[in-house]
Amino acid sequence: MPFETVALVLQGGGALGSYQAGVFEGLDEAGIEPDWLAGISIGALNVALIAGTPPGERVDRLRAFWETVCQPVFVQPAADLVQHWVEQSGADARRLFNAVAAWRAVVEGQKGFFTPRLPPPWMALTLPEADVSYYDTSQLHETLSRLVDLDRINAGQPRVSVGAVNVRTGNFEYFDNTTGPWKGRLRLEHFIASGS
Repeated sequence: MPFETVALVLQGGGALGSYQAGVFEGLDEAGIEPDWLAGISIGALNVALIAGTPPGERVDRLRAFWETVCQPVFVQPAADLVQHWVEQSGADARRLFNAVAAWRAVVEGQKGFFTPRLPPPWMALTLPEADVSYYDTSQLHETLSRLVDLDRINAGQPRVSVGAVNVRTGNFEYFDNTTGPWKGRLRLEHFIASGS
């Protein structure tokens, strides 16, 4: 590429992350390898997967992540039959199916990603600071631990930058593997904080 730096910037937006994985697949097929990856929210999780995986394995690793987290926590009986019915029934059935799937994600969580805390934090009298969120993301930590090599990320190539909101101040915090206080010391918690 005739550029000093090729950067890939991935924004937040939940399901937009699977689209981003497809964009990366297209870049990979074209032989374009970014030397700077930046992301926030779901984009930060994709950045972790790309930067924390050797070239040549990145598309497969992204696919493994998205095939994991796009599954509901509880298996839907006769899922193939329902999917076939939706495909045959047109746009209104697709909208209804999507609305039910979104509702299930809010209520049940997503496999390998998050589950609701029970009881919800607003019902508890006292909670440890780590448990005041509506969702428990420990499953996401396990999924990323399986798929992301932090030593590869912290080696500094490609450059990685992610942002998250500091819940105490409401201000953005930025984490970079090549500069600043987190140089060479990024952890999964940085990416999860951005995605939370």
